[in-house]
Formats: sequence, C-alpha cells, structure tokens
Amino acid sequence: MSRELRQRAWRREEFRVPETEERGGTPGAPEFRLEAAVDAIIAKTARYAKGTTSHFLTHALDTAAVAERLWCLLVPKAVQREMDEVAGGRGRGLVLFRWICALHDFGKIAPLFQGRFPPDYPEVVRRAGLTCDETFNEKNASYGHERAGAYLINKALKSAGWASWHRNWVWPLIAGHHGDICGANALVPSVAKGPLLRGKDENWQLVRATLLHTVSERVGYPDWRVSPPVKLPRRSTQLALCGVLKLADWLSSDLKGITDPRELDMRVARRRAADVCAEAAPARGWGTSKEEPGDAALEDRYGKRWLGSPLPQAVLGLSRRMPEGGLLIVETPGDAVEAGLLSAEIMAARAQAQGVLVGTPEWSAHHDVYRRVRTWLRKIDPAYEDRAALLHELRALDPDWNAAKYPDSSLRRYVATECPSESDAEGRSASLPVDWFFGHTRALLAPFAVAPTYQVLAAAVRTQYVMIRMAGLLAKVLVLDIADTVLDDRTRVYLLEALRWLGQARVPMVLMAPALSAGQRGRLLSAWLGGAIGDEGYEASEPDAPAAHPRVTAAWLEGTDPRITVRGVDAPPGKRVPVELAEEAPASLAGDRAARREADRRLARHLADRLGPGQSALVVRNSAERAQSLLPALREAMDETDTVVVLHTQLAAGPQAVRARQVLERLAPGTPATGGERFVLVADHLVERSFPVDVDLLVSDAAPVEQLLARSAALRTSGPTPAPLVVTGYADRPTAEPGEKQRAPVFSSESARRYGDRWLVAALALAEEAAAGDGWELPRDAARLVARAHEGPAGLPPAWRERAGAVWESGRQDTASREAEAGQHTLARRGEHHARNLATLSYLSTPHQEWDLAGLIQGSGFPVETLAVIRDDEGYRSLLGVRLPADGSVKDKPDALVEALRCGAVRLPPNLWQAGELLTPLPAWTPEKGAGGARRLCRSRALVLDTSLRTTLGGRRLRYDHELGLLDEGPVAHSPDV
Repeated sequence: MSRELRQRAWRREEFRVPETEERGGTPGAPEFRLEAAVDAIIAKTARYAKGTTSHFLTHALDTAAVAERLWCLLVPKAVQREMDEVAGGRGRGLVLFRWICALHDFGKIAPLFQGRFPPDYPEVVRRAGLTCDETFNEKNASYGHERAGAYLINKALKSAGWASWHRNWVWPLIAGHHGDICGANALVPSVAKGPLLRGKDENWQLVRATLLHTVSERVGYPDWRVSPPVKLPRRSTQLALCGVLKLADWLSSDLKGITDPRELDMRVARRRAADVCAEAAPARGWGTSKEEPGDAALEDRYGKRWLGSPLPQAVLGLSRRMPEGGLLIVETPGDAVEAGLLSAEIMAARAQAQGVLVGTPEWSAHHDVYRRVRTWLRKIDPAYEDRAALLHELRALDPDWNAAKYPDSSLRRYVATECPSESDAEGRSASLPVDWFFGHTRALLAPFAVAPTYQVLAAAVRTQYVMIRMAGLLAKVLVLDIADTVLDDRTRVYLLEALRWLGQARVPMVLMAPALSAGQRGRLLSAWLGGAIGDEGYEASEPDAPAAHPRVTAAWLEGTDPRITVRGVDAPPGKRVPVELAEEAPASLAGDRAARREADRRLARHLADRLGPGQSALVVRNSAERAQSLLPALREAMDETDTVVVLHTQLAAGPQAVRARQVLERLAPGTPATGGERFVLVADHLVERSFPVDVDLLVSDAAPVEQLLARSAALRTSGPTPAPLVVTGYADRPTAEPGEKQRAPVFSSESARRYGDRWLVAALALAEEAAAGDGWELPRDAARLVARAHEGPAGLPPAWRERAGAVWESGRQDTASREAEAGQHTLARRGEHHARNLATLSYLSTPHQEWDLAGLIQGSGFPVETLAVIRDDEGYRSLLGVRLPADGSVKDKPDALVEALRCGAVRLPPNLWQAGELLTPLPAWTPEKGAGGARRLCRSRALVLDTSLRTTLGGRRLRYDHELGLLDEGPVAHSPDV
C-alpha cells in the first residue's frame, strides 16, 4: 500500500455506534469483546485517582458533574445566558458545556495513552482484544492526549455534519484543558503517531464510538449529532469556559475511582461532585441577589456628606446612566477607592456580577485597601465581609486576616510590633470561607478580592493558566488603580490587551488614575469599546468637555453603538500649591557619599526651618537608598521631641506593614495636630497611591507630572498659608559656553530607570515655570499640566524646548522598543482580535514564568524579593526572631510559623537585582523535604545573614538595620582591615 493510501486509511473515522459487540481482531490475539474493551479504558491510574483506578466513563461523568456545579458557582449569569443562545434554548448552554467537559479526555481512548503505564494497563487492554504497544506512547511521542482528544472530537463533529466554525471553537477547549491551546496544524498526528492514536484495527474505533454515545446519553445530550450549536460564543467566553473545564478536570481528579463504571450515572456523579465542591459553596458572590441600592441606602453606606460631594455625584450619575455597566475612568489626584466601590456596586447590580476585584499598585498599602473593602462589604451585608480575599503573598500581615486565620497563634505579635521577641509561632490555622480560592491558580475566582493590578494584567498574557484567570475576571466588576500601569511602556501594553478581552465580555470596569492625557484616555476607551463591538481598529472619539478636574468618563454600548460621556468636576475648594525647586549636585545623584551627605543636610535644615509646631511633612524619594541616607540628617536637624519615620520597599515586610499602619493612623486626613511635636515621614513610592494622608509640606524627587499630582494630594487644603511642594532629586546642567547646545538635567539612575528622562524633563520644566510664577491651582490645573507634558517639547516653556528635544526622541524610541517586546507575550497578536476561536492562543506561550507573574509583566529590571534568615551556631532563625530547626526546615510546622518567617521578606537594592536572581532557597525548603509550608518557600530566594545581620552579594556588602532596612554599604574591599 502506498504512503498516501496508508494515510487515508488511518484518517478514516466514522464514529458510528456499532451494531455488534463482537468482532475479530489480529490472528492469534485474544477475541475482541466490546464490553470488556470499554471497561478496560482508563482515564486515571491509581496514583492519580486516590489509590483506585478511574475508568474513562467514571472520570467523564465526574468531570461533567463538577462542571455543572462550577457553572452554578462561578460562571456569571451573562455567560450562562450567552451559552443558552449558543446552544439554541434555555438551559441548553449548560448541557452543551457539560458534554464538552465530559469528553475532555477523549484522547485517552487510544493505544497512545493506554500504553503509557506498562505492564499492567496495556495488558488489560490487550486481553479485551485491543492492540496496544507500550514501547511508543504518549510519554515519548510528543503528542499528548489533550491534542489527540481535540483531533478525534473534531473528526467526530465533522462526520456528524457540524459546521466548521462550530467545530473550531469546541476542539480548542479540549486541547487547552492542560493549559496550552495549539493551532489546528498541531492537531493532526504525524505518519508515525497515526497508528498509535487510532489503533491498527477498527476495534478502537468501535470503543470510541461506544463511549461517545454512552457519555452523550448520560450527560443529557444524546441529540448532539442533529442539534449542533446555532451561534458562536464570544472568544472571551470560550477562554473562560476553557478555564472552568480545566478546573473541573482538576477537582474531579480528586475523586476515587469506581470499580464498575456501569454503576455510575449522573445522579451518583452529582453526589460525588457535591463532596469535592463543598468547600467553594460558602464563598459565593452576589449573583442575581444583588439589588441596586437607592439614595437612602447609599447615604447610610457612605455618609450623606461624602456622597453629596461633586466627585461621588459624578461617579454615581454616570454609573446609573449605563444600562448594564461599562467602562468608567475616574481621574483624580486623591484617593478614589470609595468612589470606585460606589460605581462597582451600581454596575454589579445591573450586570448581575458575582463580585468585585480591587486592583492596587504592587507597592501600595494593600492591607489598608483590604480593610476598607471589608468595611464596605460589611455595610452592604455582614455575610459578605468574610468572603473577601487578600490576594497578596504576605496577606498574613493584615491584622484582620491574621486574627481570623491564626486566632491562637503568637503570629499576631508580628503584625502588631516591628521587633517581636523570639517565638515559635505556635498555633494552628483556622478554616475560612475563602480558603478554597488559595489553591493553585484559583485566586481570581474569589468573589471579592484585593490584589496587585498585575494579577489582572496576567489575564492578558499567554501563560499556562490564563483561562482560569479569565474565568475569574468575567464574573466581577473590576476596580483598578492604573496610576503606575499606564505610565510604564510594558505594562500599558498588557492593560490595553486586557481591556480588549474584557470589553468583548462586557465586563464592567472602573479605572482610577491621578490624571490622563487625551491620548492615554483615548487608547483606554478604544481598547474596551473596540473589544465590545469586535473592531480592533476602533478609535474612540470623546465629546467636547470642559478641562475641569477631577474628571469622570463613561463608555458603554447602547445596543451595538458605542456611547461616551464626560463629566468634569470642579471640586471646591481648590488649593494653591506653591512650587519650589531644590537642586542637588550631580555627584550626589551619582551616588557620591560625601556629596549626598551635604545634599541631605541642606534639605534637612530646610525642613526643620519650614515646619512649625505640630506640623508634618512627607518626603517622597524615588529610591529606598535616598530615603535611608536622609534619615540621619533629619534626626540631627530636628528637635528631640520630633518624630522622623522612614518607610520604603527595602524594609522587611513585617516592619513595613506595621509602620505603614501606624503612619496612616498618625497622618489620616482630618487628624488634628497633637501638641508641638513635628512629624516627618520619609518614604519611597510605597506611599504613592492608596495611602491617604494629610501633611503641611511635601518634598518630592522629580517624577512625571501625574506622579507629582498624586503626591500633592497629601497636602492639606486648610491652614493659614498654602502648603508647598518642593521638587528635588535633579541637577541642572546649564550651557557651559555661548553657542553650545543646551543639555538636559541629570536625575538619579533609579529615577531615570523608573520613569524615563523625557517625562522627568517635562515635569521639571513645568515645575520651574510654576516656581517662577504663582504655583499650581489644584486640582483645577491638573488636566492642563498633563496635556502639556504629553504634548512634547512644544508644550513646554520656550527655554526648555531645545533641551527636551533630544531626550524626547530618545524616549519615543525606548517606548516603541519596550512596547514591541511586550507585544510578543500578549494574549492575541496585533491583527488577531478578529479571530473567532482560541486556536493557536498558546503559540510561544510562557508557562515557565507562571510562578513569577510580576516579573513576566514588568520584564527585565523587575525588583528581586528575598527571604532574609539569620544563621547562627544553633542553625537558622528568621529576621524577626522565629527559631527554626538546624537546617531551616519547616516540615510538620504550623502555617503560622511559615507566615512569621515570611515577615522577613525584603527587597534587594536595584543594583543587586541581577545578582539576586541567582539566590536559591535553603536546601530544606524544597518540596521534597516537607509538605505544606515547604511548597510555599520552595521559590523563595534565601538571603542568609550572619549574627551581625551582614552578608555579601554581587561583590557588595549588605547589612540589615531594623530601622533603616536593607543597606548597601559599598563594594567588598580586598583589604582584611575593612
């Protein structure tokens, strides 16, 4: 037989129910018995099915039953209604989805998989009369059962007459149930794999046809041949359902197998599914039970005075204008979390969303936002308060979470004081309603959550579990602080990609930022609306609106037509902010210690002279190192009765959280001054957003205009004299000779790395103009300042245009390069958003970086976190005093001890990030060395300190100081005297 004829023969599939149960096989082989052959097909070996082999039919019905339960628990009503339309009638959407889930392992009905577990399982198959050669199987064929199943189901649907556009959205769900969705070309088995997939005789075809018929009948879709779908689901819906399928497969795999699969029907399978899904039920979200609150309820919830102020009124009015929710962009320099929650409550009721996710900047005070979200939920209904999850690695540092999760543990001392005494962190953890969502990749499925914004952006990146993330996001209203995201060239790409997918799904969203340029705002609106109408090239056109600030923009669909409305908020009273400049020497910015000490002394004296009795100041530096160096100078310049606190990202996580709470309490808006004591907070970008404080003086390193506006929100509006903004952290470079080309100012390396020179130059030019004039009138001037900064050199004062030109062009090139790099990882490539299915979605995916999502989103130069431990004569102890066994193991230790150990998490200085990536966990932290806590530490980079809290890394000396944090003390000297 020719090669072409062999290929045609191997590809002949009919999937028809057999008319006979007996058929001859290979001469000399056992007689083929269809019933025995069907019973011989396994889906899970005893190793993966709780010690009992799970037959294909058992696992298929278990998965269908679990999927049915997850449909009710996790799938939003909008998706359920859409799938009913797809399947052709009310309730048929669930039937169709349940059927697809039941068939997810159809590729295992092949010798390629059954021969994977010699010698026992292939022998059982052969005794039933099927051919099975275990020498070449799924393990060594580079062709998994998920692709095989997608290929076989696609062939079955084709033989039944399903149209190609329906087949082509079904098979990717099956192909992707292990995380990667291949293209159609990768489905077709090669010549070598063909016989092992389909078998060398027709008996395998009979077994597959029988099981397909049996499964279809038992899950309630016997008419699948003659009742195909009538409509295509949205691509975002396909991806979310693929995630639910994947989760159903995982959960059903935890069920023990049944000896005789004929004993299992859907009634029994549903009972088994109820057991495995029982943990999820207590943490259900709103669903259809959420009613839209009226004015009286909102006044009780938020307070009549706050609700009646201009910004909440604008947010409320536009939220109510959108029939089923949409995209709301809130631009205000101040804290906008409550305004975002107000809008979310309205849109959730209209869209029947199951919950809310609040995304904060990665470095912000997550725990304060979490407390506010819990308070908000309690006012809606006390039952919802305990269903809020803090999706942060160090959530145990939150006192509310800690008290609920570890009620009997001494861990509470680690969230109440910076330097607790030595402790074994005894006590066991309690069970919480949201514990289920902290299983592998389940976090975004929690009904109410507070998380770093990058976790939402990860749903726009080709990672192995992106489908589960999308399943979680489609069920919620998203309230995201994008202040940092929209300024970063790389993360902005992922934000726009997320908006396209979430817009396609009509997910209600609230985006919060200090201020946006017209171009930035237009790209956000275009992405969400373009996704909603299915037009990747759509460009939103904003209506004319006064240049007031704060500003609220709403976008939604009215039928199929995009609608955009803008409301400017002139929020009286405004405040005049005098702007002052405090230049530094270039050597200080370059890291010269003597020059830095002099610059710090000068700034400290300025602060001491300017602050009156009982007043406070906030100093925001662009790096932890600059915050650390200023503290000694301030202590020297201030009085003994004054308080100076340093708060930055190179403090250990435990002290950082404790200190942040204390500062928020001390500087909370409306808090009266106490006596003559002055208070100075020296911080880095940790306090930039979601950190509501009031101060009388603000000192800020040079930063983009948007960040200066956000930082200026901390200035008091009351008082006899306007509270000033002092801009420092730069060195001007005037022209040395007549006719020489003017040069741009100098900034610290960390400022330039974080923000880019062109945005720093634009901000400094506008600040210099304000310093020479009457300052800024905020928030009225915010929109004008941001527009000028983004206009380019033409928007700057004439004296700065030439100086900004070269920097601006270089910055544009850097932006294009970083955007192109980020575009290589987006969920859909440019021009692919018109696709109607998920085929090729995982092409060039990055599953190897799944565990380091923040690094994947931010790209190169992302901060490196370590877990500091102290090695002494007795072994190891944590940075904050938790004694560990001699080898540092946490085997058989309570979770509270692991959390106390993680209070010593500390970020490395930026110049050591590359060296820090080479740090490894302690050997005793590998999963093989212990269960539970070891799995949570297995990717922690151990920073091992001696008893004087010192170590070396990357040729530099590091020391941890309990007040200053992790210090870089300079290069390791070759002299033994150092």
